[in-house]
Amino acid sequence: MKKAIKFLAFALFFVVAVGNKPDTQEEIKTFTDCKGCPEMVVIPSGSVYIGSYEEEIGRKKGERKRVKATIEKSFAMAKNEVTLAQYRAFMEETKYKSNQAFYKGEPLVGCNYFDGKSYGYIAEHNWKNPGYPQRDTDPVVCVSWTDADAYAQWLSKKTGRTYRVPSAVEFEYASRAGSSTPWYWGTNPEEACEYANIGDTAFADKFPTRASFPCTDGYVFTTRVGRFKPNKFGLYDMVGNAWEWTNDCFQNDLTNAPVDGSAWTDNENNECDARTPKGGSWISGVAWSRAAVRSRDGADYKSFMLGFRVAAEVKK
Repeated sequence: MKKAIKFLAFALFFVVAVGNKPDTQEEIKTFTDCKGCPEMVVIPSGSVYIGSYEEEIGRKKGERKRVKATIEKSFAMAKNEVTLAQYRAFMEETKYKSNQAFYKGEPLVGCNYFDGKSYGYIAEHNWKNPGYPQRDTDPVVCVSWTDADAYAQWLSKKTGRTYRVPSAVEFEYASRAGSSTPWYWGTNPEEACEYANIGDTAFADKFPTRASFPCTDGYVFTTRVGRFKPNKFGLYDMVGNAWEWTNDCFQNDLTNAPVDGSAWTDNENNECDARTPKGGSWISGVAWSRAAVRSRDGADYKSFMLGFRVAAEVKK
């Protein structure tokens, strides 16, 4: 009986330790539902402070003020951003047709691009050709929120598990992995290139007008997912490589935004024409890559630096 009690106590301690703050790769639980499906990491329940302090480096107007978020039920997050090869498999199997994007009533043909001086849509650019060379293991870009949602629905039908685009709170909770600093590695911008493909000195050599981190990650554009160090949850590229769509409608005021992991999909006008990307990309400097930062883009908008990863339910 005493041995059983000791074993139960140890098991409870192990679950609590793993659930609150994984410290080693051995404690991280993963699964893959099918060949070619994203590898998923089980994200434990718990609490973390999201948002940013008024004095945080690079803080943007309209960012969420510091608030405690609590995830009461574990969920799964893809270990990596959805790759070009994974998205191609979806496109070939479903023959999916992407929605047309519009701006002020005018169609936006192709994908948005930055040539070093200005941004603009280029008709010849798309997820197959974002304007720079990519490998099959790079994150897919030039995909809209609508495209990302369609991919998640396809995975759900294919596997029997409910997949989705993660909420903004889920994304930040998973990115922080228990941390309270601007990035999951801490506060030092010089350490960024160990953990992320961001706007570094190599990027600045090509785009000298853009702000950059004071380090070199070796890549100007996207690179293979999972190349850099993961956070404590075992997730890669939660900062950099590609901006990532979240499910939340963009809200100007986040005072009443959910903090339980649910997505805020009902905005002031009961419309959701814009969503909320997070995480920054290979083009992002210090200010635009922090855990708290967010962007605002139309649901059918496509950009050469914007991709996604999926979240999923964890079955009992």
